[in-house]
Amino acid sequence: MNISHKITSEGGAFYTLPEDENSAVMRYLSLDNQVISVNSTKVPEQFRGQGVAMKLMQAMIEYAEQQQLKVVPACSYVEKMFERYPQWQHLLAEKA
Repeated sequence: MNISHKITSEGGAFYTLPEDENSAVMRYLSLDNQVISVNSTKVPEQFRGQGVAMKLMQAMIEYAEQQQLKVVPACSYVEKMFERYPQWQHLLAEKA
């Protein structure tokens, strides 16, 4: 399964190809030049249980590392993954 990344003026999204109504998607907002807030992860029913959300998560982690960004986990899936994988803790934005 291929993952693509689209950047918008407000933030961006990681999604499965082809991009259509059946795409899984992880959306984020850019809070500033150094912090993104991942606010939703959606996986269509037919793709659940196949590791699709984790592939989106890994793409987001790779992007954050490459761009030296910090992450605010604003959706429950991303929050759980940061708890489960301590090797990603360095990417968490400090709480205000």
